Amino acid sequence: MLDLLNDVSEARGNAPTPEAIATIKALHRNALRASNAPAHAMLLLQDQLAEADREARAATVERQVLAEALQERQRRIAELQVQVNAAEADRGRQVRELTAEVEAYEAQFTTLTSERNHLRSAILQLERQLKEATRRHLEAERRCELLERQLAMIDEKSASGDWHSDKKAKILLVDSKPENIMALRAILSTMDQDLLEAHSGEQALSITASSDISIVLLSAEIDGSMDGFEIASHLKHRLRSRHIPIIFLTSVKHGPHYTFRGYAAGAADYISKPVDPWVLRAKVAAFVELSGRTRRRAIEDDPE
Repeated sequence: MLDLLNDVSEARGNAPTPEAIATIKALHRNALRASNAPAHAMLLLQDQLAEADREARAATVERQVLAEALQERQRRIAELQVQVNAAEADRGRQVRELTAEVEAYEAQFTTLTSERNHLRSAILQLERQLKEATRRHLEAERRCELLERQLAMIDEKSASGDWHSDKKAKILLVDSKPENIMALRAILSTMDQDLLEAHSGEQALSITASSDISIVLLSAEIDGSMDGFEIASHLKHRLRSRHIPIIFLTSVKHGPHYTFRGYAAGAADYISKPVDPWVLRAKVAAFVELSGRTRRRAIEDDPE
């Protein structure tokens, strides 16, 4: 029937439309169904075969498309896996580098912190040393000035031997041995000063509390409840006597140790025994002069 339709279309010069073909096929099926002939069964089977063939071709095309899509996805997964592996390797390398860098920074920080703390300790130590050096420098300058005055006193008095001063000062001689007091009196007698005696620490503290003493000659070796260093310490801790200059008299046998202890206790100067008369008189004269100047300045500052 389709061949007849094609022949008619060729003779007329135009192709049948899909609608016409479908209508003719439908009429043909209906005719075969009505006739209940074997051809109708064959036609049904042919239609089903054609439909199955179309489905098979469509499935083949779909399978091919899906297979290509699957291959593309698998290829992309493989590419991404390579990139992931590379990224993980790079991340691991960066982590190791950063870990090493952090450890280096931590070690450097620890080193710098330790050095900073060490320098701070060194600065504190240097500051203490500088303070102590400054104190010793001032003491050395004061002692140099005092010794220069004592030398000037000796130079001035050596020709005449006159150690007399215009104003008398009270000089306290502290020693537990009477013969030492007597020797000091003999040396200082030419200076025409008021010489007071104390044979113990208690007596020395009592005299300085009640009398206006200008200078104390204090023996380091005193028998009794207090030695010379303890007496000096008490004098320096009392308001009335803390400004009185103290000259320590020390034995040569004790060496510089006694000298250092004397300065630590508050002594202004020291003399080693046996006492040189000229040196003793020069030191006493210098301190008497300084004491007078100090008192005059105090009067000028506070005339009342």
